[in-house]
Amino acid sequence: MAKTVIREEMFPEIVAEYNSGGKTAAYDLIRSKYGLKQPYFVLSRIKGSDKYVYNSETDRFEETQDNPADEVFMSLEDLCQPPAAGHHARKEEPIIDSRPAAMEKLVHELISDRLLTISKYVALDTSTRTILIDQSSLSADGYRIVTH
Repeated sequence: MAKTVIREEMFPEIVAEYNSGGKTAAYDLIRSKYGLKQPYFVLSRIKGSDKYVYNSETDRFEETQDNPADEVFMSLEDLCQPPAAGHHARKEEPIIDSRPAAMEKLVHELISDRLLTISKYVALDTSTRTILIDQSSLSADGYRIVTH
């Protein structure tokens, strides 16, 4: 039988044989199917690959996570479960309604805007108790004066 180069695509078959029948079965597979006389180096390549991790306690190869982000991010099931006893749940802070403060701020801004507009045309003289109105500027800007 011709000698075959063992590529990473062939690793799953060898790993499955190793996990089910042990090292001797994997060596026999490599010798008979691929024609290699030294199967030790194939297993050392599998141990060094990123796809498999060798667990010496169980004498088995285990697949590594395909996506390293899986270990970083929580799954949907983890998110939906209630927090474990070891996790500290964040205390709920009372919800403060900021709408009245925002409405108050808006009213103040609108009033100050109107007062600025009026101050262009009207001036109060407190010493003589008179109101001075610039009628020509008012009518030029499209306003009209109505007195009662």
